[in-house]
Amino acid sequence: MDFSDFSKLMFSTQNAVLPSPTGMRVALHVFWALALGCATLLIARKLSRDYRLGLTIAVMSWTLLPGAASPAYWLGLAFQTPSLTSAVICLAWLVSRRPWTQGEGILGSSGGPIDVSALWALAGMALGWVLLLDALAWLPVSVYAWGFSSAAFAAVALLLTLIWVVGGRVNGLRDASLMACVLGLFVLTRLPTGNVWDALIDPWLWVGLQACWLFSVVRRLRHAWRGQATTRA
Repeated sequence: MDFSDFSKLMFSTQNAVLPSPTGMRVALHVFWALALGCATLLIARKLSRDYRLGLTIAVMSWTLLPGAASPAYWLGLAFQTPSLTSAVICLAWLVSRRPWTQGEGILGSSGGPIDVSALWALAGMALGWVLLLDALAWLPVSVYAWGFSSAAFAAVALLLTLIWVVGGRVNGLRDASLMACVLGLFVLTRLPTGNVWDALIDPWLWVGLQACWLFSVVRRLRHAWRGQATTRA
């Protein structure tokens, strides 16, 4: 096999490996159960621990019900299945039970000289905008279709390695491990659609990343303004 044949094989979208229909149905309920479980735990964070956990378990159990009795059925009709990244983040946060509002969640700062979490957030926001432009047919090539090829997965794996190296092996280990888990699950299951972009980002995660970024910018501007006011005083 020469380089031309190899490149055609890597960039080909004709032989995409898709998840099984059963796996897609199960993932729809499981992924939405994790997302709604996190939302419930956050909304009910002022309640006692027993009530909070009980309500979270009840909502997740309801979401896991089959058919139209589950909210996942209707959420799936409106928003499809959450990404693997969202599912892994929600699962990790539920296990740790550390509210994001206290700065201890899985999306918190890495605490090193380079904020690796911020790098991943910027990459996610950029990917979301590229896919949006692609959906509007404003790009000369179909980026979404490229997500079914092996080259797209290789590019994501390379980006994972680069961010891990830039962030430092210790500093970036947590975020790199999370993304490696996402890629590993995608290879094993091809969920949720067989497209690597759908495994990495979904509309709600994209909106959430931008909202967090905007809040961070506003917070920094407030601190800067207060610092200037204190200096002038």
